[in-house]
Amino acid sequence: MKKRSSLKKAQTWSTDAIVGVVLFFIAVVLLYYLTGPISENRQTAKLQADADKLPSILGTSQNLTGTFIDGAKVDVGKLATASNASYENLKSLLGIESEFCIYFEDEKGNIVPMQGDRAGIGSPLVNISGKGCNESITG
Repeated sequence: MKKRSSLKKAQTWSTDAIVGVVLFFIAVVLLYYLTGPISENRQTAKLQADADKLPSILGTSQNLTGTFIDGAKVDVGKLATASNASYENLKSLLGIESEFCIYFEDEKGNIVPMQGDRAGIGSPLVNISGKGCNESITG
């Protein structure tokens, strides 16, 4: 009888071990799914949606603070107002969740300075030709 009792304990232990290993693998697969390529694809899609939305938002007349493009021309007064707004406020006004930088290029691809000699308006985390978005182009 004692042998039979010890066999049941061993069988129970091995069943617990198998269940534990299966749960571990499920957790690893779930973690990979949440942080892996699928998650990156969602982030890329969100970033692309914000990038597609930004030009049309800047040209609408819905938001007087964040819009400064009228047709093919830039309203310098509205541009000054937008560049003086805090980044977080501008981000909220434009309805953009991703980091962004608004800058202008000439026909040769050179950055046209805004508000003095700043490269652009937006997140300091964004780089334009090796410069931060709010950094001086000349310095």
